[in-house]
Parts: sequence; structure tokens; C-alpha cells
Amino acid sequence: MPLAIYLFLAATVFGMNVIPAFMPATWSVLALFYIKYELAFAPVIIIGASMAALGRVVLYLIARDFLRKVIPEKWLVNYNDLGKILTIDRKVTIPLVVAYAFLPIPSNQVFIAAGLARADIKIIAAAFFFGRLLSYSFWVASAMRISNSLDTLFIHHFSRLRFAPEILSFALILLLGVIPWKKVLNKIKKS
Repeated sequence: MPLAIYLFLAATVFGMNVIPAFMPATWSVLALFYIKYELAFAPVIIIGASMAALGRVVLYLIARDFLRKVIPEKWLVNYNDLGKILTIDRKVTIPLVVAYAFLPIPSNQVFIAAGLARADIKIIAAAFFFGRLLSYSFWVASAMRISNSLDTLFIHHFSRLRFAPEILSFALILLLGVIPWKKVLNKIKKS
């Protein structure tokens, strides 16, 4: 029975992280499984971070291979320049992604933007995995109150007004494509 629960947890977390929006926080699902099924802490965290990272990599690939086809060419040039900046300047990219991964906020837009920018996914995924190991450990260990069923957790998530921030974050992804990153970087270098 426990192996089946761990496999269900892995599939749930993976699926939630491939879906680009409107999913409850992964850490809350991990906390639910950890508490309700009395699972071991370390495997829950490792499965959670691994499947979240893998799901986000799939989201990155979808953005890179399919979403780029519907983005205006002028924006693609800007996304490509952003991808070069993120890939070259690892001293900024790695701490930024680790810090972002520690926050209990959705990361789907980061991976969509990275896919549009064709940034180096190995750097981003590794930093994200490490950050999620830390954040999930903290959030799951700190969870005092949790729903008693997975469907209740999803229903509770959708009953709140969480759509506005997600919609705004997608608008920010589009804004990233409008910014001429090469010009911005050149101005920063000249300053």
C-alpha cells in the first residue's frame, strides 16, 4: 500500500506541475499526503521536489516547442536575448531561481518564460530542484492545518480568488517579450 501511495503522490505532483496555472501549491499536497497517509518525511520531500522539477521541465519544453509558434517574431528576438542573459550570467540566474523556488508562489510562469527564452534548462531545473527541496522541507514541516482529502484541497483552492495573480503573472510573461533585452543589457553595461 505505501508504494502505491508514493506512486500516486509522484503522479499527482508531476501532473500539477505540468499544468500551467490554477493548481494548488505543491507543498500543500505534499503536506496532505505526509499527514494523512503517515508517510516518511524524506521520501515525500524528494518525490515532491523531483516531480515538481520534472513537471516544470515538461512545461518548459511545451513553451519552447509549441508556445513559441504563436508568439510574434519581434517578441521572440527579445525572449532569445533574455535566454542568452540567463544562460551566460549564472551568478545571477542560480541564486534567483533558488530564492524564487523557496517562496510559496507558483513557478509555472518562470518555466514558461524560460522556455520562450530558450534559457539553459539544466541550470534552471537544478536550481529549482535544490530550492524546492529546501522550501518543501520547511513548508511541509510547518503545516499545522491541512485538508483531510485531496479533492477538498483542490476545491478549497478554487474557491478562493487566486486567479487574478496568476492572470497577472501571465501578462508579465508577455511583457518580458516586449522588452528589448539586448538594449537593456547594453545600457546597464554602459552605466
